[in-house]
Amino acid sequence: MKTLLRVFSIVCIAASFNANAISIDLIADNNAINLGDSVEVQVRISGLDGSTALGVYDVNFNYDASLFSLGNISWGDSLQGNQLDLLGFGSLQDSISGSGWLNLFELSFDAVTDLENYQAGEFTLFSILLNAIAIGSGDFSLTANALGDAYGNNVALDSINGTRININTISVPEPSSLLLLIGMLAILVLRTRLSQSQK
Repeated sequence: MKTLLRVFSIVCIAASFNANAISIDLIADNNAINLGDSVEVQVRISGLDGSTALGVYDVNFNYDASLFSLGNISWGDSLQGNQLDLLGFGSLQDSISGSGWLNLFELSFDAVTDLENYQAGEFTLFSILLNAIAIGSGDFSLTANALGDAYGNNVALDSINGTRININTISVPEPSSLLLLIGMLAILVLRTRLSQSQK
């Protein structure tokens, strides 16, 4: 009986940890694009709750610089607003880029209680717009240098999930056989008229 109770307790504890598993996902608005197109990659965090709110983060966004060039950075969630700036006090935002990486830092100025009471459990930290400059398949990943809760204490991540985007050539449609036939007829008519006008 004691063994059964112990196993049941372990299962319950494990389930409670998994229910609040904090993860970051990179989500592309399109996983297959053409050369010259743009793609937006969202960096979303999930698994937060009232007892764990995000107050600060320092992450590296990694990409293949031979395939993509960096465009704009959009801070916050396009639908829910910036969840590190809930009451409009602003947040400290900074970004530094290198070849194949972009470091992003944000620190909330909101009060601890506001972050814990009003912050959503899942939201977009930021979005990156990139331009396809070569043909290939590029992986995007994230390195979490530091994540802090509303008090600045370390927040443990359970997983970070990257994404892959394929860049294809621009397909040029071949002219239909009807268009070729019309073009050839037009050339024949022009040649006939030119030869008649020269006589």
